[in-house]
Amino acid sequence: MFTDRAKKTDFKKATIKEWEKAVQSSLKNASLKDLYTDTYEGIQLSPLYTQNQIDYGRIDQYPGEGNFLRGFSPPGKKSGWRIAQKLKEDDWNKLKHQIKRSLQRGQDTVAFDPLRLEKLDDVSFKELNDFIALDQIPLLIFSDSRRFDIIAQNLLAENIKVSGAVAADIVSAELAEGFIVAPDCEQMEDWISQIKLLDLQFPHLRTVMVDTKPYKEAGAKVIQELGVSLALAVFYIEQMKKAGWTPAKTASKLIFRFSIGSDFFIELSKFRAFRVLWKTMADAYGLPEGKQAVPVSAETANLTKSVLDPYVNMLRAGNEAFAGILGGVDYLHVGSFDELSGHSTDFSKRIARNTQLLLKEESFLDRVIDPAGGSYFIEALTSNLVNEGWNFFQEIDKKEGIIEVLREGWLQGKIKENAADQLKDMETRKRSAVGVNVYAMGNEQVRYPKTGSTTRLDAEGKLKLDPLQHVRLAEKFERFRQRSSQLSLKGKTPTIRLICLGELKAYKPYADFVSGVLASAGIQAVWSDSFKDLKHIKRYMLESPEKDFCLCGPQSLYAEFAADIGCWVKESLPNVHLDIAGSITEEELASFQIDGTFYSGQNIVEKLNDILNRWEADLNG
Repeated sequence: MFTDRAKKTDFKKATIKEWEKAVQSSLKNASLKDLYTDTYEGIQLSPLYTQNQIDYGRIDQYPGEGNFLRGFSPPGKKSGWRIAQKLKEDDWNKLKHQIKRSLQRGQDTVAFDPLRLEKLDDVSFKELNDFIALDQIPLLIFSDSRRFDIIAQNLLAENIKVSGAVAADIVSAELAEGFIVAPDCEQMEDWISQIKLLDLQFPHLRTVMVDTKPYKEAGAKVIQELGVSLALAVFYIEQMKKAGWTPAKTASKLIFRFSIGSDFFIELSKFRAFRVLWKTMADAYGLPEGKQAVPVSAETANLTKSVLDPYVNMLRAGNEAFAGILGGVDYLHVGSFDELSGHSTDFSKRIARNTQLLLKEESFLDRVIDPAGGSYFIEALTSNLVNEGWNFFQEIDKKEGIIEVLREGWLQGKIKENAADQLKDMETRKRSAVGVNVYAMGNEQVRYPKTGSTTRLDAEGKLKLDPLQHVRLAEKFERFRQRSSQLSLKGKTPTIRLICLGELKAYKPYADFVSGVLASAGIQAVWSDSFKDLKHIKRYMLESPEKDFCLCGPQSLYAEFAADIGCWVKESLPNVHLDIAGSITEEELASFQIDGTFYSGQNIVEKLNDILNRWEADLNG
């Protein structure tokens, strides 16, 4: 019988060379090298990973031991992560109501954004403690130095027990505005005094934040995030040593915050790599065994989000949350899909919270420790990030630490280089953002981000430096949509007519490509019927109210029609702008007398900007 034969079947063990041969045969004219992927971290990803690429000396069998690769806590000591959706309200009474309601709906952390409150003095932890056991349900409140001072004073005024974190990273808080606190200024001394007072009254409260979010949101690589996290930790440990604290004491007050980007496997591996790196740092400072673990808080990044097709942000945030959870974060905030508009709805906040609840209650991700551990790919990638992250930290250390590399602008320059690379990849569509530069809905109604007034900062005691401003990869495309909307309001509907040559199957790939590019800027592409002779093309262009056209079709028909159409347009329709779809050389364009082209790999931001500039100039006379 077949089943009997199947039981006795032996499967031949395949070799790498046999795999490569099989792959090469399926690739036809392509090379195996095309299957390797270069990352922003400078790490090349292989299409196949094997045990030969694993450094087994770095892999722990269990969490809570070795280099903490698989987690800080031993089995049985920790169960999953805490849902820490950051609530935002301008009024304290409204915020209290939100906190109470969120805890009833699955949240298990008191997390809110103090930057949104108009009257921070109204914050009363005693009022919270009346309906929440703050010694059992942890706080998670991150702020800048000024607001941290107010929150700390409010907390010190209460005779209650609290857990969790009320913390600030006074180095990184105002980088976007171009300021850092000088290490020897009065503000630093006041901050240290507050940390000590809070320690006396709340010994289990984490009060020193190491915040890599400003760096990530400005476009930093993962290896830069890892290096910066260590450099900031070293700075705070050394500052507190001057104030009389041991490294172990300072470490007991640290909490690390990371943003999670869209590269799933790299982001997952980032958290595993961080634990290994932190273990190295803890050992270097002589932190005792059992006292080396630090909590990690993570948030889905705004860098990757857009106001365009905002429901896609749900998917992006879910992907990022999944990576963070598998990486082993302790606290997690998932941004709502409409957060960028400036006002999240109850629906969007519910979806964000339920994303975590689904991953916990339905996918049971809190039941397994380090579920990605053992994967050849993940282990190799984690090891690469450990090596490169440590190298970047050493670069910072050789330059006298985090304050000096920020003062000199070296770190900002490195991060801005990577941000520019990511933005360029968006512009050429080497990097895709669904609903933004690919598969865009050009006619959607968009709620654009609110541009609030900038708060004037107190520069006393601070060092002025090159600002590290947040970027979003979708911003240029969002501005294009706004410009197209303004043109429509002024009576100029942004439209380009596509002249389709030959059969549908011949011109459709070209017309689809051009339509997709135009949609990313909110420009409508109107397809013509199929044309097979010059006479009907001329009639179509003469009868059209639009003055912008694009030829779409195969190269064979371009050879037949393009030069005749281009010459006729120049003579008969001098105000018409004519493009052509496809990879056309400059010499061919000149011979065709055609104005421009749409092609794969093109910088579509430059192309779309030229189109909108021309229309705006025409409209403004």
